[in-house]
Amino acid sequence: MKYLIQTIKYLKSNLLLLPSLAIAVMCFAVIVDYTAAETVIDSYGAGYITDSFTDWFKLFIPFNSKSWITILLSIAAYVLLVLNVAFVHSMVDKHVRFGSKSFRSVMSSFTINFVYGFIIMLVIAAACLVMALLLAVVMKTFAMPGAYIFIIGAVICAVLAALFIFIGAHFFLWLPCAEITGYKMSEALYCSYAQARTVRWTNTVAIALPLALSVVIVSLFGAFLGTVAAIISGAVCFGCSYMLIVVASYMAYADVENIEREDLRKY
Repeated sequence: MKYLIQTIKYLKSNLLLLPSLAIAVMCFAVIVDYTAAETVIDSYGAGYITDSFTDWFKLFIPFNSKSWITILLSIAAYVLLVLNVAFVHSMVDKHVRFGSKSFRSVMSSFTINFVYGFIIMLVIAAACLVMALLLAVVMKTFAMPGAYIFIIGAVICAVLAALFIFIGAHFFLWLPCAEITGYKMSEALYCSYAQARTVRWTNTVAIALPLALSVVIVSLFGAFLGTVAAIISGAVCFGCSYMLIVVASYMAYADVENIEREDLRKY
């Protein structure tokens, strides 16, 4: 909770990040295939759980492949998210280290953050693809009639997701490390791993808690209020989670490296 609390306090103090939050919300409105969620929920309401691998895979993969329009929108959304993370990290870096809080201050590190952010996004996308395949296989296997056998599958999926997040927490400081030190990506990866080992559980909570709350909220809205409510709540929840996680990675790095935070100074 430590880094999440620091992140929430920081976001409240820097309202210039509100446009980035708005962009994130719009992006997550299009990259999740909510019709797949509707199919799963409808099957549950009809007294069974769908055993379609495609439905489960579409539910778990953060990419809307419903039509060529949603495919193009999803690709555009990811490009915007990479630009967004580059802007956010540049803004936070200049504010935390130098006390500068303006749009002009971000340009000096924006390009390198975009390149590094793009590479990290590809790594995350590959990890999400592997995880989605595993989760879809598990849920298809346990989507059986009977005394809620699918709950076993859901528990296994939760454990697998937690494992993926725990592994990812070891590299949570990758982008801020590369940004501040100027190391090559491979060097920054090793350095961030060494730094994160001491705070891996704190990092895990910073990633897992916003995502878990988002999944619960969106599931409840979708189950009781329908697809439109799921889309709106999903866009807001996952957009906010994105912002929390991105900024929390910098808060964690600043804490581990004992960076003197100029944004906290009272002038």
